[in-house]
Amino acid sequence: MIILQILGVILLAFILLNVILYFVEPSLIAVTFSLVLRVFKKNPPIVDLDEFFPDHQLLKDNWKVIQEELFKVLKNENNIPKFHEVDKIQRFVSDKDKSAWRVFMFKAYDNWQAANCEKAPKTAALLKQIPGITTAMFSIIGPRKHIPPHNGFYKGVWRYHLGLVIPKEGECYIIDGGQRYDWKEGEDVLFDDTFQHAVWNKTNETRVVLFCDVFRNDLPKAFQPINRWVYGLRERSNRLKNVLKNAEVQVDLDPEEIEKPLVKQA
Repeated sequence: MIILQILGVILLAFILLNVILYFVEPSLIAVTFSLVLRVFKKNPPIVDLDEFFPDHQLLKDNWKVIQEELFKVLKNENNIPKFHEVDKIQRFVSDKDKSAWRVFMFKAYDNWQAANCEKAPKTAALLKQIPGITTAMFSIIGPRKHIPPHNGFYKGVWRYHLGLVIPKEGECYIIDGGQRYDWKEGEDVLFDDTFQHAVWNKTNETRVVLFCDVFRNDLPKAFQPINRWVYGLRERSNRLKNVLKNAEVQVDLDPEEIEKPLVKQA
């Protein structure tokens, strides 16, 4: 009886906390919901792409098309904002050394960046064929960059990387939950970023991946609509409004079309 009473008090406190958060800062409900998912959903740090994100094949099949548009974007690399310039909360992981971590955003927290999409239209068109993508960008880390250990806070999405420009000499890798993954051009990986993870580029070259967050397809049916609703609460946060404002990149690209055709998804 006492145990039930304690559980009832905990549940009531949890509900009251979320009601307060809804009116104060709705996006913070994502943190409490993620804690619930941690209890009910266990998974390894790196997971199978075909099982948990089958749509990855569309991006992988077209990686050369994406890479060619990336090369045009990189002609004005210094105009691409650093991650902590887009999202101030990322300063700890983005601005710990002299080497830059830059981000060219296509979609930020379920909001498309129209001006950026126009600068890489074929990549944007591919991304728009995959409805589960919530965030998408070119993630550009400079030579000798180290991103210190940190944890993502939201367990309702997977993190996806597709290698686009990977240094030829030296080590360039991520360790997530104790598992190491070395990026390769044209190869991709899916992982849970709520595990502690860190990045090393121990080379004198730049590394670029297509970085996406995608809704998890393995949650219980009752959790799936709640997951999308909770994620959508971010749209009401002042932080997100600033991210969207800062994400637009002033880059002049060559208007010449890339001739290589897209591979249609079956």
